Amino acid sequence: MARYGRGVCPHIDNTLSEHRRKRSEHRRKRLSEHAFDKLRLLDCTVAEFEVAIESAVVIEEHPIDDEGSLKELVLVVDWTRPLHLVVVVDERRREERIVTVYEPDPDLWSPDYRRRR
Repeated sequence: MARYGRGVCPHIDNTLSEHRRKRSEHRRKRLSEHAFDKLRLLDCTVAEFEVAIESAVVIEEHPIDDEGSLKELVLVVDWTRPLHLVVVVDERRREERIVTVYEPDPDLWSPDYRRRR
């Protein structure tokens, strides 16, 4: 399996939900080395991840600069367990960087993992 750390993950471009695809069709997708390592710790392959993010939903957005860049928290439920992704949408570089992936703590999130308690 190829290691995508800090590089372009070629298949992620084609696996976003329709809503996210419309917003991000002209942006490169990058999987950080940290996110890749977290997927390995979760025993999730890149191929499984690519399929799982097809139904990803943005549950939070926070502006991070004046150039339109955002930090998004994304929920993935179509995997063996719910996952949250932190994605930086960098308008200047026209890319989306998946910074980290983690399993949300049920004590800190609503039952559907969409809202913080």
